[in-house]
Amino acid sequence: MDGKVLKSGRKIRIKKIKASEIEAEKIDIIPSELLLTIYLNNISISTISCSPFNLIEMTIGFLINNGYVDKYSDINLLKICNNENNETAGQNKFSRKIEVFTTVKSDKNVILKNQKYISSACGSIDDFVLGNKLQKIKSNVRVNSEVILKLNIETLKHQKHKKAHGGLHSAALFDKNGSISVIMEDIGRHNCIDKITGHILTKRLPINDKIIFTTGRLSLDIIYKISKMLIPVIVTNSSITYSAAIMARKLNLTAIGYARGGRFNIYSCPRRVT
Repeated sequence: MDGKVLKSGRKIRIKKIKASEIEAEKIDIIPSELLLTIYLNNISISTISCSPFNLIEMTIGFLINNGYVDKYSDINLLKICNNENNETAGQNKFSRKIEVFTTVKSDKNVILKNQKYISSACGSIDDFVLGNKLQKIKSNVRVNSEVILKLNIETLKHQKHKKAHGGLHSAALFDKNGSISVIMEDIGRHNCIDKITGHILTKRLPINDKIIFTTGRLSLDIIYKISKMLIPVIVTNSSITYSAAIMARKLNLTAIGYARGGRFNIYSCPRRVT
């Protein structure tokens, strides 16, 4: 349903410049961007800049990871509202809203206090959520280093939208043997993780032996989202911040960075890598 909101890429006329060459006009394809406003029990809680697909999964992941909903079973109804008139309403055609109703009502004052706009470049974990104590990850899964080395290649191989027009981050869910379960793409690295969360919850997947590979930097809020899911291993082909590495150590999360070109660095809980 949500895949029909916008295409993942849109055609646009550009001028292409090369050194010592005459300007040439061509049609290029660039990523689409959607402003999605989430309403929780008729209250607007957030507007997220995102790619226009897998919106259901992203919304579920966002609500769980940011503490607006405690568990997936609390969600009673979730629907995307498409206003057909928006297609001719200028900028409005790039915005949609999604309505979520829960069996357990959230604290209205907390929701209104934390209402915000989230850009594609910036993630968000609310202060009241960071104050909550997370469980330490108890998984005893072991992952062979050869599997870690293949995750970047496997993720690149399964990218669909990025191959078409570039400009997107990716996150993929693997098992301990390196078999891919799903890949999510988005203009925002945090949105990719929320989409993975939503997929895990809607498909009721076991997480004890799972690995998430992401093309985005591992910051404190990303580590929080991964730890909240109790995923034991997170891998990126990019960097990790100091605060994220320290938090990963405290929560027994195996965090791996710079996993590309036949190498990687383990920043926490190396016992899970053999």
